[in-house]
Amino acid sequence: MTVAILSAVVAAVVAGVVSKATSVATEQISVALGFKKELHRLGNSLEMIGAFLQDAEEKQKEINSVKLWLQRLKDVAHEADDVLDELDYETLRRKVEIGNRKRNKVRNFCSSSNPIVFRLKMANNIKDILNCLDELSKLAKDFGLQQLALAIDQKTPGPIFESSNVETVSFLDDSHIVGRKIDVSKVVDLLVSPKDEQVVSVVPIVGMAGIGKTTLARLVYHDVDVESHFDKKFWVCVYDDFDVKRILKEMLDHFPNQHAFVSENLNVITTKLKEKIEQAKGENEQFKYLLVLDDVWNVDKWDELKRCLLGLNKDRGNKVVVTTRIEEVASKLETFPNRKYQPEILEDEECWSIIKEKASRDSPLSPELELIGKEIAKQCQGVPLAAKVIGGTLSNTERSQAAWLKIQRSDVWNSVESILKLSFDHLSSLCSKKCFAYCSMFPKDFCFEKEQLIQLWMAEGFLGSSTEMMDTGNRYFDELLSNSLFQDVQKDKWGNILTCKMHDLVHDLALSVSKFETLIFQENSTSVIDGVSHFRRLCIGYDGESLSKLLTDIAPKLHSLFSEIDVFKKLSRTFTSLRVLKFSGANILELPDSLGELKHLRYMDISKTSIAALPQSIIKLYLLQTLRFMGCQRLTFPDGLRNLISLKHIHFDCGSSQPVELQYLTSLQTLPMFCVGISEHRIDALKCLNELGGELMMCNLVHVRDKQEADGANLDHKEKLCKVTFEWSTERKCNYYNDGAVLEGLQPHSSLQSLIVRNYGGEIFPSWMLRPTKTGSFLLDNLMELELICCMNCYRLPPLGQLRNFKFLRLSDMGQVECMGNEFYCNKSWEGKKEVFPALKTLTLERMKNLKEWTAMAATIMFPCFRGYVCFLFLNVLYCTELEIVQITGRWSSLEELCISRCKKLSKIGQGISTSTCFKKLILDVCPNLSSIPDLQVFSSLRTLGIYGCNKLEYVPVGGRCFSLEKLQIFRCEKLSKIGDGLFTSTCLEEIKLSGCPNLISIPDLEGLSSLRVLHIYGCDKLEIVPITGRCSSLEELHIFQCQKLSKVGDGLSSSNSLIELKLHVCPNLSSIPDLEGFSSLRNLDIYGCHKLEIIPITGKCSLLEKLKIFYCVKLNKIGDGLSTSTCLKEVKLFGCPNLCSIPDLEGFPFVQNLVISDCGKLEARTRRRLLTS
Repeated sequence: MTVAILSAVVAAVVAGVVSKATSVATEQISVALGFKKELHRLGNSLEMIGAFLQDAEEKQKEINSVKLWLQRLKDVAHEADDVLDELDYETLRRKVEIGNRKRNKVRNFCSSSNPIVFRLKMANNIKDILNCLDELSKLAKDFGLQQLALAIDQKTPGPIFESSNVETVSFLDDSHIVGRKIDVSKVVDLLVSPKDEQVVSVVPIVGMAGIGKTTLARLVYHDVDVESHFDKKFWVCVYDDFDVKRILKEMLDHFPNQHAFVSENLNVITTKLKEKIEQAKGENEQFKYLLVLDDVWNVDKWDELKRCLLGLNKDRGNKVVVTTRIEEVASKLETFPNRKYQPEILEDEECWSIIKEKASRDSPLSPELELIGKEIAKQCQGVPLAAKVIGGTLSNTERSQAAWLKIQRSDVWNSVESILKLSFDHLSSLCSKKCFAYCSMFPKDFCFEKEQLIQLWMAEGFLGSSTEMMDTGNRYFDELLSNSLFQDVQKDKWGNILTCKMHDLVHDLALSVSKFETLIFQENSTSVIDGVSHFRRLCIGYDGESLSKLLTDIAPKLHSLFSEIDVFKKLSRTFTSLRVLKFSGANILELPDSLGELKHLRYMDISKTSIAALPQSIIKLYLLQTLRFMGCQRLTFPDGLRNLISLKHIHFDCGSSQPVELQYLTSLQTLPMFCVGISEHRIDALKCLNELGGELMMCNLVHVRDKQEADGANLDHKEKLCKVTFEWSTERKCNYYNDGAVLEGLQPHSSLQSLIVRNYGGEIFPSWMLRPTKTGSFLLDNLMELELICCMNCYRLPPLGQLRNFKFLRLSDMGQVECMGNEFYCNKSWEGKKEVFPALKTLTLERMKNLKEWTAMAATIMFPCFRGYVCFLFLNVLYCTELEIVQITGRWSSLEELCISRCKKLSKIGQGISTSTCFKKLILDVCPNLSSIPDLQVFSSLRTLGIYGCNKLEYVPVGGRCFSLEKLQIFRCEKLSKIGDGLFTSTCLEEIKLSGCPNLISIPDLEGLSSLRVLHIYGCDKLEIVPITGRCSSLEELHIFQCQKLSKVGDGLSSSNSLIELKLHVCPNLSSIPDLEGFSSLRNLDIYGCHKLEIIPITGKCSLLEKLKIFYCVKLNKIGDGLSTSTCLKEVKLFGCPNLCSIPDLEGFPFVQNLVISDCGKLEARTRRRLLTS
C-alpha cells in the first residue's frame, strides 16, 4: 500500500498545480508581465510528466531510484505551486496599493514591489522549475517509464472501481444500530449488579478492531438504567498514551465551567475533581460515578489512576468501563474473574441490513443486486465497521451487477483495514483524498467542526480557487460521510451537519495515507529529526529537545502547522511556504512582526491563547482567508486591516475583540457578530458586506439612531444570511422611542430562515413582518424560526400563521400582550377557509405575564399536515400567570408533547388535545386552578405523564388504552382522590411516583404491570392499600413514606423477585407486610415508624441483603429467621424497638461493618453480646 500512496500523493499535487497554472496564466498580471507562455508551458510540462505516474507506481517496487524520482517530482510541483501563489500575492498587493493610493512614483530598484525586479525573480523561478521538469522527464525515460496517460486531472488515475455519477447529498446518521440490544443488556447488568460493591470496579469490553466496542460503550453510557443508576458519568478517550493527569482533567471538564482549569499538578487536579464530586453529591447519602475509558492500549499507569479514583469518592458502586483490543489489558483490569465482555460478531443478515440501508439511498435495490449484496455481507465476517464502510462505498458505486461483482470479487476481504482502504480508493477525486488525508492532523476522537475543516481544506488549496470553494468543500465532506469515513454526526434543528468524528481505524488509515506529507511530533512519538524535509504538514504537541533542529529542517517547506507551543521562539528562519497556522489553545503571548512574511498564509487560528495584540505586519497577509480568535478577550488590531482583501471568514465570540475597518472587507462570508458602537463600528460598516452568509448577531442596536441609519446596514441585499439576531441592550430603562424605526430599517432579505429579536422596545413590529408582497406571499415566507424575546412594549403580535415554512416559534417575556387572537393567525384581508401554521413543529409561550386569552379562529385548520408530513409536535406554555384556558380546539392530530408550567390561573385545557394520534408526553406543572384535564383514554402512544402542583385536580382520567405509558408521576395534588382504572392496561409502565396527594383514597390494581421497576408513594395520607396482587416481576424499588392510613401492601409483592430496595417509612397503621422469602435480589431493607408492625417476615433466600435498618417500630417483636441466610450483610441498625426480643444469629457474617442497637429494651443482653462478638 505504501508505494501506491506515494504515487497518489504526487499525482494529487501535480494535478492541483496543473489546474492552478492554467488559471493563473489567464490572469491580468501574468499577461502584463509576459508570463502567459511560460505558465502554459509549465502546466503542459507537469501534465506530460504526470503521465509517467501510473507506470512509476509499479516500477518503484523494483527500482528504488523511482521512489526518489517521485519525491523530487513532488518537491518541484510544490515549488511551482509557491511560484503561482506569489503571482496571486503580487496581484492582490498591487490591488491594495492602488486602492490605498499609496503607490510611490519613484521605487527602490531592489524593492520586491518593483515590477522589474519581481518579473526577473519570477522568470528565473519558472525557468528553474521548467529545467527541473525537463531533467525529471529525461530520468523517467532512462528508468523505462511509460506514459500511460496523456492528461492529469482531478480524477484518480486508473481507479480500481468506477464511481457512480450520483451526487452524494443525502446521508445517514448512526442512530440505527444493529444487533447490539443483548450486548447492551448484559453490560448494563454488569454495571448495576448488586453483587459488586467495590469502591471502584472495572468492566472491560474487549474485541477485534471494528467489532463495535466504542459503539457498545456509547449505547451503555446512554442507557436509561445507567442514567438512573449513576449520579455522574465521564467519558475519556485514552488511546496509546495512558496519561493519568489528562484523564483526570478530562473528567473535570465534564463539570460546568471547568475548561479554564490548567494546573499540571496531579494532587491539585485530584483535589479539584474530588471537590466537584462532593459538591455534586450534596446531601445525598450515596454517590456513584461511571467512567468510560475508550480505546486503551496499555495500562502501565493503571495503579496510579486507580489510587486517584479511590480517593475521589469513598462510596461503593463506582464503575469503570474500558474498551480495548488487547486481551492482556482486559485481563489485567477486570476486577473479578470472567467479568470482561466480548461483543459478538453480527449475523450475516444483520450485516446485510447495515449495507442495504447505506447502499440503497432510499430507493429499492434490484433483486440481482440484493443477491450480490448478501454475498458481500457474508464477506464482512460479522464486523459492523466493515459492513458500514462497504455500504457507503456501494452507495457511491454504479448500480450495475458488474460494478457490484467487481467489489465482491476484489482482494480486500482479508482485513477491516483493507476494506477501509477500498473505501478510500473509491473516492471520486484526488482532491477528496487529500481532504481525507488532512484529517490526520487532528488527534483520535477529535470532534471536527465541519465549517472549520472545510476552511482548512480551502487554505491548503484542495478546493481550487473559484468563488464556490465552500460549496466544493461541502461536496467533498458529503462524499467522505457517505463513504462512512466520518461518523457520530451532530446536526442542528434544520438537519445541517455541525460536527462529526472518525473511527480510530479510519484515523489510522488517514495517518497511513498521509505518512509522506504529515508528521505528528508528540511526547510519546518516535523522535524524527533526520530526513524530514519532504513533510508538508506538522502537528506539535510537545516541546522536546530535538524540536529546534526539526523546525529548522522542516520550516521552509511546511504548508500547515498546528502547534501547542510558541514555535517562533524556537526558530531563526521563517515558514516561507506556510498556508495554515493553528495556535488554538497554545501557550503563547505574542506573535512576531515576521508574521507578515508568511505571504502564502490563508488560515490563522489563535483561539484560546493569551495574545493581546496582532502585529502591524499582519496587514501584509493579502491571501489570508480565515482568521479565528475565539476566546480572546480584548484582542487589538493594527491599522490597515482593510488590506486583508481575501479575508472571507472571521470567527470571534467577544464584542470587545471586534475588528475595525470591517466595511472594507467586502469578501467576508462569515461574521458571527457585529456590535454597534457610538463612534467606531457604526452600523453602515455592514453596507457593502453582501457576501455574508450563515449567522449574524447584531448587538447594541441602541446605538442606531433612526431608520435611515439602520437602512445603511443594507440587510435586504444579504441573501446568503440564514440567521439574524437583532439585540438591544438589557440595561436601559427608557429611550425606546426609536426602536420601532430602527427595526423597520433592518428589513432582511426574503431568503432569511431564522430571526431572533431580543430586548426590542417598540410597541409594534415592523411592516415587513406583516405585509404581503405583490405576488401575495409574505416577505418572510422562507422563515423557519422566529424568537421574540423581551419585547416589553409590544402589545400586538404579527400574523405569523400565514408563513408557509414556519417551524419554530418562541414568544418570551412580552409583558404587554394580552390576547392571541385572529391577528396572530392572519391578516384581515385573508379570506376563506384558512390553514394556519401549516409547517409549525414547536410553539413556546414563556413568561407572557399579561396574556389572558388565547382564542382560536373560526373556519381555521390549526397546524395541518404540511405536504403530507406530520408537523406540529411540541407545545410549551410556561409562566403565563394570567392565562386561563389553553385553547386547543379542532384537529391537533400530530401533537407529541404538551408542557404547561407555572400558569397559576389556568383552569382548562381544550379538548382538541384528544385528537392527537401520536401524543407521547404530557407535563402539567404548578397549575393550582386546573380542576380537570381531557380524557387520556385515546392516548395509546402516551409514554410520560407528569402532573405536579395542580391542587384542584381531583381525578386523573387514565382510560383503558394507555398501552405505551412508561412513566407516571403525580406530585402535590392536594385534592386528587382517584386515578383511572385503565392504568392496569399500561403493561409498558416502568415507573410510578405518587407524592403529596393527601386525599388519594385508592390506586388501580397493579397486577400485570410486568415492566414496573420503580414504585414510590409518599404522603398519601388516605391511601389504605397498595394493590400489588401479582406479576410485578420487574419491580426493583418500592418506597412507601408517610401514608398514615396504609394498612396493607398486596401479597403479590412476594412475586417481585427482582426487588432490590424496600423502604417503608411512617406508616403507623401498617400491621404486616408480605413474606419476603425468595427476595434473592434484595439489598436494602429500611423500615421506619411503622408502629403496628409486629414481624419482619424474612423467611429465607435474602442472600444479597446488605443493609437492614429498623427504626421506631414500637410493636415489633420478631425478625424472621431467614435473616441468617443474608451472609452479605454489611450494616445492621436497630433503633427504638422496645418490644424486640430477639434477632437471628449473625455469627460468621464476614462483611458486617456497622452494627448499632439502641433503645431496644427487651432485646436480651446475651443476644446483644453474641452479636457484638460476631
